[in-house]
Parts: sequence; C-alpha cells; structure tokens
Amino acid sequence: MSLRHHADRATDIKAALAAYESDHGPLPGLTTASRRETWVAQMISSLRRIEFIRLLNNQKIDPTRLDPHHSLFDPLKGAALLGRKGQIDEAVWLTFIATHFGKHVTDGWLLASNVMGSFGQGPVWTLPTYVAQPAQFDAMLVNNSPALKDMAKSGRFSNHRQYQSKNPEIISKVFSSFHAWQFDHGGFSAKVQAIHKTHGQNPTDVFDQLYRSLKPVFGFGRLGNFDFLTMLAKLNLAPIDAGSTYLVGATGPLAGAKLLFHNNTAHPVSAATLGGRVDQMDDYLGVGKQVLEDSLCNWQKSPDQYKYFKG
Repeated sequence: MSLRHHADRATDIKAALAAYESDHGPLPGLTTASRRETWVAQMISSLRRIEFIRLLNNQKIDPTRLDPHHSLFDPLKGAALLGRKGQIDEAVWLTFIATHFGKHVTDGWLLASNVMGSFGQGPVWTLPTYVAQPAQFDAMLVNNSPALKDMAKSGRFSNHRQYQSKNPEIISKVFSSFHAWQFDHGGFSAKVQAIHKTHGQNPTDVFDQLYRSLKPVFGFGRLGNFDFLTMLAKLNLAPIDAGSTYLVGATGPLAGAKLLFHNNTAHPVSAATLGGRVDQMDDYLGVGKQVLEDSLCNWQKSPDQYKYFKG
C-alpha cells in the first residue's frame, strides 16, 4: 500500500468520523485536532500491520522460516508457507506458537524458537512430533528450566503476552490445552466445518463461535483468543472475520473506548455498553474491528501525540 494510498485513507477516515459525529453527536475524546489526528494515525498504523501479514500469502517464503534452529525462523511466515501448501493443522499450530510467545521488540522470535527447537538440544516440536511425544515435550521444558529463567538465554514474551509465565508446567498446560482444543473434532478444518453445520458460514458468526470455544485454552484469555483468530484470518487459514471488538475482558482497548466516548479512561461504564458503540462506528469507518481494537489500545497510551507501538 503506497504512502499516497495511506494519505487518502486518512482523509476517508476523517470524513467518516465527521459523518458519525453528525449522526450521533461529538466524540468527547476527540475535542482537539491533535487527539483526532493521533487516533487516525493509529488506525493507519494498524491497517499497515494487517496489510504486512496479508502480503505474506503471496510472497516467496524461504523454507528456513520453519526451522527454529535457524536465525531466519519466523512462525508466521512459516504458517503462511504451510497454509498455501494445504498443511492447515501444522499452520494453525505454528500460528498458536507465534501467538502464545509473540515477537518481542528486541528478542524477536527467540523464546518461540527456543521452546519449539528444544533450546537447540533436541527435536523440533512440530505438530506431529508433539502429538507423538507430549511427555517428552514436558520433560524438555523441565530440563531447560534454568535457561527459561534466564531472560538473556530464553528470550522474552511480546508486549501482548508479557504477563505469561515461563514456568515449565504452565507452558505444558498451555500447549496441551491448545492441542485438545485444535483436535476436539479431529482437526481444525473439521472444527470449522462443525460450526458451519450448526451456526452457518457467516465469517463473523464462525469467528464468534471459535472465540467462545477457546475459553478452555489455558493462558490465552480474551487478548490471546482475539489475536490468534484474527491472525488465522489474515493468513487465510480460516474463513472468519471479527464482527466485534470484544471489549468485555479488555484493558487497553476498553480504556481507549472510554477516552473516546467519555474523555476519561476510567469512566464507570460497562464494556458491553461501549463495545456496541465501538462496533457501530465501523459502519462508518469501514476499517474492521481489529483495527478499532488495536488503534484504541495504542491511542489511549499517548492520545495527543502519535507513537509507534510494537513488540
């Protein structure tokens, strides 16, 4: 997407905001030009990040992106490569690993590569290997407890996952609960097909059912569920689309919504009430629920001056 296109999109978003306010009244959090410009800039930033992932679906990807022992390891690029080869379950597994550990702003994929690659001293925990030897995976984590405790050796979680634990038992529980979720119908595609049979094929309805079904996955929570499913959508691994910002259980995005509608990040209003209002805004903005969720979260951190957030 060219710089000119982004400038045009910013103009369109500003016009859409004006239309929304014409119909629903002024937004208290956008009373200054700097506030408005900053939130629009955060939306453009979110759109760019989404576009970057979607472009992976058509880019040439080096197979070493799949190898956690290689410096080029990248589970998202690896998932995109596997997805276009039709290896959906393995691609979903890699997307899970990418989501759970995240890409740290400094360490990159180090933590994900260490766990998936047995800290360079054992097997690579692809999906088939994990399915065949879950107890050995757990033992590998225990054996590498000292390395997991050493931030310089293990690597760090991304910002979205910063409160997760590197305790071996916790990581084991995350992996086992996710595997149980992925294969409770025999595989991910079968899970989606089962939802199609019971709830139809509307992408937002399927997203919602998958979102709700992820509750048993240990350690994911509202943000992990949202990030994981939106990533599957961007990588074309599932015919789904977020139909809501899912503010219930949110922190940063909810604070951003409170700032937008009440000019106060701590305003006493329910997430359910605000969620409906934020979702309605997309009828005007047309940027998608993930962009609204992400941009509100980042905007409330620095509402008067644009700052780029990553990692």
